[in-house]
Amino acid sequence: MLPSLLLAQEEMVTVLEIDNSIFKKDNYWRGADGAATVELSSGKILWLFSDTFIDQDGKGKRSNSKTMIRNSIAVQDSNSLKSKLTYYFKGSKQKPDDFFKVCGKSWFWTGHGLLIKDKLVIFLIEETSTNMEIGFEAIGWYIAIIENPSDNPNNWIINYFKGPETFGVIVGSSAIIEGENYIYVFGVKEPATHETYLLRFDKRELINGELSNIEWRINNVWTDKVYEEPKSSSLFIGQTEFSVHYDKELKKFIQIQTYGFGEASIGYRLADQLYGPWSKPVLFYTPSLKDDKEFVYTANAHPEYKSDELIVTYNINNGDFGRLLSNEKIYFPRIIKLKFVKDK
Repeated sequence: MLPSLLLAQEEMVTVLEIDNSIFKKDNYWRGADGAATVELSSGKILWLFSDTFIDQDGKGKRSNSKTMIRNSIAVQDSNSLKSKLTYYFKGSKQKPDDFFKVCGKSWFWTGHGLLIKDKLVIFLIEETSTNMEIGFEAIGWYIAIIENPSDNPNNWIINYFKGPETFGVIVGSSAIIEGENYIYVFGVKEPATHETYLLRFDKRELINGELSNIEWRINNVWTDKVYEEPKSSSLFIGQTEFSVHYDKELKKFIQIQTYGFGEASIGYRLADQLYGPWSKPVLFYTPSLKDDKEFVYTANAHPEYKSDELIVTYNINNGDFGRLLSNEKIYFPRIIKLKFVKDK
């Protein structure tokens, strides 16, 4: 058990890192990043992962992976954190392939998703290889609409729709919130600068793949008349992946993300409305690293798990690919429990 940090003005935050072995029980699926969640019907939880290692030999060793696929998913039997995860990807166990994929040289990393009426909508980040130092760049976004999300994922009917021009803002890379008539989606400027914006779609249009009438929150009003990135209306500097949800006890929206690179910290912001104003970030946890090439990223909250404590995951990667392959203590989502205790 790791010590908690007590921070913030009106709330104290307690943090406890817990066992993450639920992600390590499959002999083929050997780790991934991303780790956003969506509540499905019958209380099941969908996990969305990005770069994924598959051990084609089924011996439970990441070092046996002959390739890395760009995304995978898992379905958890219930909203109990200890319940079984079943992993899915395309191709076969011996020749694995991305679960979400269209023709071409680009690939998808997963954003966030939402079950809307009887359809499942998943936002996807379109990536391509570059000569830049990091070797990749976000070039756009898509949505995948699953017509039959109650069926086994191997039988899902998936339709893909490419998002319109959003000036480098990757819509849906982060949180998605359902309203009465609209779906509210956070978008983040890529690559690197991470200005964060709030956009919305008419719910009926979104579930039919109609994306052209997207509206932005600019200067405290909603408008579809946007001809360049509205930097003056950026909510805050975010990360590619983060989560936002409403907490009924606090009566506030909570945003969770990582801050910094390398030995990064995890923090939160609070707001009364989705469009803010958002509070200054409060850093509540800095994971310990064991290697000079390790780095922390992709923090997400998972309010789908009903309890007094908020489940948050993050990941640890390693810039040395050989060390990443050999070290199975990292690159499985790490789990912490977070509790806000009102100051009395």
